[in-house]
Amino acid sequence: MSTVARLVLMMLLLAAAPVAGAVASAAEPTVPESAVPEQPAPEPSASEPAKAAADPPAEAPKAEAPKADIPAAPPRPNGTMESICLILESAAAANGLPLSFFARVIWQESRFRPDAIGPMTRRGHRAQGIAQFMPYTAEERGLLDPFDPVAALPKSAEFLAELRESFGNLGLAAAAYNAGPGRVRDWMAGRSGLPAETRRYVRAITGLSAEEWVEIGRSGRDGIAEKTSCTTLAALLKQQPSMFIGELERRVREGAAQPWGVQLAAGFSRARVLASYAAIERRHRAMLDGRDPVIIRALLRSRGSSAFYQVRVGAETRTAAAALCADLSRRGAACMVLKNSRGVIETP
Repeated sequence: MSTVARLVLMMLLLAAAPVAGAVASAAEPTVPESAVPEQPAPEPSASEPAKAAADPPAEAPKAEAPKADIPAAPPRPNGTMESICLILESAAAANGLPLSFFARVIWQESRFRPDAIGPMTRRGHRAQGIAQFMPYTAEERGLLDPFDPVAALPKSAEFLAELRESFGNLGLAAAAYNAGPGRVRDWMAGRSGLPAETRRYVRAITGLSAEEWVEIGRSGRDGIAEKTSCTTLAALLKQQPSMFIGELERRVREGAAQPWGVQLAAGFSRARVLASYAAIERRHRAMLDGRDPVIIRALLRSRGSSAFYQVRVGAETRTAAAALCADLSRRGAACMVLKNSRGVIETP
């Protein structure tokens, strides 16, 4: 699992992680932020964007006004639903994408269905999964399983961010995601046309035509500045129940149920804590591979209402946690073995 995928999963588990009442558990020592070396956040890939699907899916989503996909005033979701929408929010934030834009791209691609399979192209390939990666594109981007939404969504956001850098704005990035970067470049150079399905796709997501996005160019006026709340996005997810929701709920429950943890980062700044964990995960990927991280958010009596964040990887027994921490320590990583608090699942 990539570093970005692990960060997304941490954000997913945050909303379902135990909160120790109003204070931190007495069995857990207060770990100062300085106790964990702060590392810079992982740098984005400098590689050129891989080509997307050569042919658009046969059954294209019907063009809609961009704001029609997401209800304006939905009821506030429960804690589990809010944790589910955080995976999209986190992937978008990690790659500098507006959440509303990223959510609409995924909605247009698959209606949030992780088992979606596109029609066969002339080359004999089918787009796969929630982000509709072609098999060769998934391989080029290091996505082992396009049908795993926890891994596919961060890769999708990363790809869109690279396309925006390449083409200059979000609208043309969406066009390239749908039709392929090569086809969009040929269209912009006057060598070919742009498929009608791609034109509908761009307008449904952004509210503007592909030609308008060419005029916008690299002006910095992406035109998608509104912020979609987690509550609103959760309502959109609820409209289309899918295997995606069930799988993420399972990951939330399992991550929160581990009785012991190896703490790898802690502090009062969530961003710094996540960056510290990301650096540790990069250095010790072989040891941490397959271990889902959990964020525990506690309120410390000495700091009033300030949240204290702790990133841990779970273990079923104290012995297992101690063995992992010992191995990490021998390789230069700071860690602590702690018993996870048994709080209630956070609700709004």
